[in-house]
Amino acid sequence: MEKAESVFGARRTVDGRRAECVTRRGFLGGGAALSACLMSKGARAVFAAADATEPLPDYYAPHLAAVAAKVNARAAQVADAFWFITDLHITANRRRSGKAIAVLARLAPSITKTLVGGDFPEAFGAKFETDRQCVDYAVDYYRLFWKEPIEGAGVKVYTAKGNHDFTVKHDAQTPAGFTYSGVDARKIVMDSAGCREVVTNPDDPEACYYYFDNAAARVRYIVADTTDSITSSRPYWAVQSGIHEKQLLWLADNAVATLPIGWHAVVMHHIPIQGVVGNAGEIKLYAPFRELLEAYQARGRTTLCGKEYDFSNAQGRILMDITGHHHAERQTFVKGILHVTEPCDAAYSDYIVGSAPWCGDLPSKRAGAVTEQTFDAVQLDLAREMVYFTRVGGGQDRAIHTRAREVKAGATCSFASTQLTGPVTWACYDGDRVTYKRNPKNRYTSLVEYHNDYATVASDGTLTALKPGPVMVLAMDAARNKEIFPVTVV
Repeated sequence: MEKAESVFGARRTVDGRRAECVTRRGFLGGGAALSACLMSKGARAVFAAADATEPLPDYYAPHLAAVAAKVNARAAQVADAFWFITDLHITANRRRSGKAIAVLARLAPSITKTLVGGDFPEAFGAKFETDRQCVDYAVDYYRLFWKEPIEGAGVKVYTAKGNHDFTVKHDAQTPAGFTYSGVDARKIVMDSAGCREVVTNPDDPEACYYYFDNAAARVRYIVADTTDSITSSRPYWAVQSGIHEKQLLWLADNAVATLPIGWHAVVMHHIPIQGVVGNAGEIKLYAPFRELLEAYQARGRTTLCGKEYDFSNAQGRILMDITGHHHAERQTFVKGILHVTEPCDAAYSDYIVGSAPWCGDLPSKRAGAVTEQTFDAVQLDLAREMVYFTRVGGGQDRAIHTRAREVKAGATCSFASTQLTGPVTWACYDGDRVTYKRNPKNRYTSLVEYHNDYATVASDGTLTALKPGPVMVLAMDAARNKEIFPVTVV
């Protein structure tokens, strides 16, 4: 096993001291347990620094060159772009994606920012010396393996807070753990060169929500915090899901309502707010935030926390809502908004199960191959109304249209791929619901069943609209690269 992989194992001795290791999910490489090794602060600093200085392995070179070639081929036609990486779960991560982005910064210099979708620690962490070291370990590693290499390459980092940021439970049985305060979490989330320049709420000392602009591209990035409160009822997993009044109204007044004429907005946060990419509980919990975005997009009205908003004169457009959390690749288009959730960078198996069937047989994140990491280059083609996702690591590329075609129920229409070469396979699914089923092999992942109540599509790309509702049409080549067309059956 390479030195850079030395923290993966059931136990580890660091500076002569044995650290206990625990895990939530089984590690795929050789069936060994992927360990969250917790050690004293001094030992962690020495071990992590030595590990972090190792160069990216040679097997990344041809893959990153190929990714850069695709990104560079589109660079002249896109308005803006970013690397998107999420769900690092750092003690369950091969920790090479930050270095890969640093290399890509040289190979594809048109991308100058990285959006991080949240979740640094694992869910569980053993108590070694003090509770907080379970969290400190992941925070140190994020700085050493991601933030410093990426910023050192001249790429700015913008982070969203996740539901594990920053809290751990000792194990599944023990009601003990640790959670950072909201103020301390903000210090970590907002501690980057990029985040120090954003517009945020000066009246909220816990604010991990903000926006920043690329004026040249006329693109605004709006980052929400989908876990903006902490419960006092327990010391572990105390970060609570939700977007409360202070944040919601600040985002509405300052980030959304002020979107300039002709601008586009990319919205980023950790937990999805729409069906298919998320679940029923999330649809309900985040309804006010989703209704804010939908009202703006539709030039409509909405009431948030008793305050009325009229967007009838809005002149901007929500281009995309991008998230993590479920560790899988899914996308939908509902009420004028494209929602995309991205697979995890951590070495988990649920990105395989959760992305099925549209991604084929995704590779396990085994050590010693580029598929040990997973993230995307995201390029915004505003003129052609497309968003391009180029995969780094395991998975395929996607080109997603950002406006829906309207088709009347009972009618047919034809689709043709403009982004794929060779024969393509066609498929479609309802855009507002999936059925999650229990996975007998893993309690932490669900099997996803799609539906075709609103439309079907033939092998030649002919869609038959059945009844009103949102539909996603997919063209897939032999490698499962995809071109995706939103449709609204009316």
